[in-house]
Amino acid sequence: MTNIKKVYRSVSSMKTGLLLLVLIALVSTLGSVVQPDVFFNTIVFKILLMLLLLNMTLCTINRLIWFKRVYFKGGHARQGWPRQVGLLLLHAGIILILAGGTVYAYCGQSEQISITTGDTVDISEILKTKKPFSILLNNFKIEFNDNGSPSQYYSNVTILEDGQNKATESINVNHPLKYNGIKAYQQSFGYMVKAKHSSADGKEIETLLQEGNLIELPGTKRVVKLYRYFPNFDPSKGMNQTSMKPDNPRVIYSVYENDKLLGVGAARFDDKVEIDTDAYVVFTGVEPYTVLKVKSDPGLPIALAGGLTFMIGVSMTLLSKPVKRKEDGLLEEDPDDKKLEEWDLCLDS
Repeated sequence: MTNIKKVYRSVSSMKTGLLLLVLIALVSTLGSVVQPDVFFNTIVFKILLMLLLLNMTLCTINRLIWFKRVYFKGGHARQGWPRQVGLLLLHAGIILILAGGTVYAYCGQSEQISITTGDTVDISEILKTKKPFSILLNNFKIEFNDNGSPSQYYSNVTILEDGQNKATESINVNHPLKYNGIKAYQQSFGYMVKAKHSSADGKEIETLLQEGNLIELPGTKRVVKLYRYFPNFDPSKGMNQTSMKPDNPRVIYSVYENDKLLGVGAARFDDKVEIDTDAYVVFTGVEPYTVLKVKSDPGLPIALAGGLTFMIGVSMTLLSKPVKRKEDGLLEEDPDDKKLEEWDLCLDS
């Protein structure tokens, strides 16, 4: 056997396919821990996926050649061909699923966006789209269970294209937005805290804060750090709050001077919190925002076709009766069988 045949036999063997599957499983597990958001777009994962796709394609071609020579040699079909067709469809389904995953790995897009009510996000500035369009958040609504945990949340959005309203949709956890090849999934939500404090000239300054943001107070060395907003604060639970229902809202903040922590407090809305002489902060409310995962997956139709093909193949394989061995007298001896066996590289390996 020539070197080329040896390489071909190695690349198309089932042992190589199993080795690649083990490698993909190992590096995926490690990558999900080290780089959970970007690993599946790394060159290492893409190369392994391409190699597995190549292996499965060559393996299926080998089986197809073997099937044609063994079951349709001499112009007649041998018994047991439905089972073999099922195995071919099973292999083809795996190839299509891998092809869909490969297309997504190289061409797929996924980003996370946060939007507050009344804001507009241009999706074409985030992802490559067929036609530019924007999403306007009209309203964000949260429903709660009896224990205060969120049961469902909705983002009511308007799709804008060329400055015109194209549609109004409601996005929830089980109902993504689909438009121009882009899907927007409801992922999570959060709150921004509204606050106001005095300026150097005595006027009030209004700000919108996220967790970790600082408020610098003019005329003093002290700064206020927003730690967290709790919709239903229970002092006995400390920082381990569970209820998200806004029955007893509090804003947890800390005060620093020259990087030294002076104290921590829990303020109600509209309470005037004195930070220093003639320096105060008032937390006036919250502005909820929705977090959407926007993505495009051009490989999804290929993967879905692969899944359907795979299921048909599995059904044909399980429902077809296996062919008995030659020694049982069902298949006649073929003088070329030894030559044909070398085509079945997937099984021989």
